[in-house]
Amino acid sequence: MNVFQTHAAIVEDYATYIRSFLQIADQNIRSVVEQALDKGTLWPEALLQFNPSFEMFGSVADVTAKGLLHPDLKHIFKGYSLYRHQTEAIGLGTAGRDFIVTSGTGSGKSLTYLGTVFHHLLSNPNAKGVVAIIVYPMNALINSQFEEIRRYKENFEQATGKSFPISFGQYTGQEKEDSRQKMRESPPQILLTNYMMLELLLTRIRERNIRDGIYENLRYLVFDELHTYRGRQGADVALLTRRIQARCINPVVCIGTSATMVSVGSFAEQRTEVAKVASKLFGKTFGPDQIINETLARSLEAEGRIPSREALSEAIANEASLSGNEAELKLNPVAIWLENAIALEFRDGYLVRGKPREFEKIAEALAEASGLSTDRCRSYLQGLLQWISVINKQLQDNGNRYTLLPFKLHQFISQTGSVYTTLDQDENRFIT
Repeated sequence: MNVFQTHAAIVEDYATYIRSFLQIADQNIRSVVEQALDKGTLWPEALLQFNPSFEMFGSVADVTAKGLLHPDLKHIFKGYSLYRHQTEAIGLGTAGRDFIVTSGTGSGKSLTYLGTVFHHLLSNPNAKGVVAIIVYPMNALINSQFEEIRRYKENFEQATGKSFPISFGQYTGQEKEDSRQKMRESPPQILLTNYMMLELLLTRIRERNIRDGIYENLRYLVFDELHTYRGRQGADVALLTRRIQARCINPVVCIGTSATMVSVGSFAEQRTEVAKVASKLFGKTFGPDQIINETLARSLEAEGRIPSREALSEAIANEASLSGNEAELKLNPVAIWLENAIALEFRDGYLVRGKPREFEKIAEALAEASGLSTDRCRSYLQGLLQWISVINKQLQDNGNRYTLLPFKLHQFISQTGSVYTTLDQDENRFIT
């Protein structure tokens, strides 16, 4: 599939759909509206965003062999490698310390708290009651995470031939009564829910067994997508977390994840600000050292060099350079330029994600760097991105979870609105 062709088809279909509703009798008003649509007012140019690679720490098997995690985790997370920020977070969690992970999409945030909880349950096989509560802002996320844990369960059982030693369940308003009754009779060790249902679990008589299982056994309280809890809802969550901790017999490790909590200031300032927010929500003090940021790495070329103008222009002039295997892609000068000049930035001594940009702006930047025309650079970039997609598809088909410079297009589509005009009927008439 060519993402640019697919994108163009979608936008064209939407434009045709919008225009099919236009029945404007006034010629001047119709002209203004048509001009606005021709400029893409309702569908501005898409933004191109890259998902960078993360610094690797080692495979789960290697980490468990070093004694850092329970050995059975290598069966649960079979084929996984851990990023450095994941091991830092899990290290805090297994040491009984609270932590917040603030990293982007695809950075494995859920594995940080699941790895922490799994390690505890495997290390304490006789643990009963609700040991961990994982709270999500939407039931769709609960469903997705439940299926993910089910896959981990299958990994373990296929690798060991034993039953999965960890019980888990989701408790929301969407389960059938018989399923919820089973959990009321025998609460799972890991409970997936939303904050409204968690509030009800602690107050309704018929869920008393789950409530008691929480207060007597809870060790981990996790809030995914922490940035969604603001205003009155944030106050509700803050009171809820305090009430839970006040009633629990054991000390509770509080964990949060978010991709978009703070995006301004230096890294030190961001950590300090996130620590303040986490302290308010969980009712306990978080320090900057408990805020874990993603650690990025280059996927194509380790030194971060920017290819010369001659190397870029020579590659763009050679259409045959837009094909080949993974090793050839890693050596392509334009691909290296794309990663180091667009996908990544170097700030405060760290590699950070580059901001999404309009494709045309990236083509113009390549034209300036190579000395060639924007049209030629635009065409080459489209071919290069298609080549990247082909290589990544091959990697995934071969069972590789980690790809090279993956990207996505963000297309914003505005709602339709109204046309306004002054009452003038002459050259002073203003239409907007």
